[in-house]
Amino acid sequence: MKQHSLFSKFISWLSSPEVFGSASKNLVGTWLLFEYYMDEREELVHMREIDLRRENQKVVITFANDEFEVNAQISIPLIQQLKKGRWNIAKNFITFIDPANFRNNVEFQFAFEKGNLKLLKKDERGMIEFFGFFKPVADTQKLN
Repeated sequence: MKQHSLFSKFISWLSSPEVFGSASKNLVGTWLLFEYYMDEREELVHMREIDLRRENQKVVITFANDEFEVNAQISIPLIQQLKKGRWNIAKNFITFIDPANFRNNVEFQFAFEKGNLKLLKKDERGMIEFFGFFKPVADTQKLN
């Protein structure tokens, strides 16, 4: 695992203007997770598209006007708790709002790059809880 180069890319991304998501970008649509990083017990885990397919893991997020729905088959508690609700954007943060309990709201930093959506969530110690890369799903593309 190339932790140093991945970390360098991550730091570079954080300091770039790309990190600031734009509300003018259209989130409405369906997004498929194709890669993610997360800190697990002081180790950076990196799952690529091929790894996700091999382990039968999938996350699909559908954004409608101000509502979202997440279909997740993945072993990440943060993502598993996201089901259905409303979403809100403030600056470069998107909040997934739990309709039953506001304490379950989850806030991600977001950005767009080359048509893909990036979602980043760090804990209070600065550890990466989830850093996911999502590609848009075309209407004709099947989600097997």
